[in-house]
Amino acid sequence: MPRKKPDADSCTPPGSAGAAAKEDREARLCILCSKKMFFTKEMQVHVCLNKEHGVLAYYKLDDCYFTSREDVGLKLAKEGRKFHMIEPDVLKMIGVES
Repeated sequence: MPRKKPDADSCTPPGSAGAAAKEDREARLCILCSKKMFFTKEMQVHVCLNKEHGVLAYYKLDDCYFTSREDVGLKLAKEGRKFHMIEPDVLKMIGVES
């Protein structure tokens, strides 16, 4: 049975695309502060930890952002970008301040 391609409109969570997904190692600049984003190979996610705007993650396979700050979510919504809100407590559990 062929592997089903991820639905780009669903914002599939990182890691769920399976091994067939092409690894995204190209450099990416943060859309909020223009600094280079850190690439996490394990999750296939680009991350910016700038304290001015809080954690911003980007998953290229679905062209989707993740943030825990409402002001950032509103900005992404106004720009028409797909995004998910993450509870700040989830980030604190992994040792990241939002």
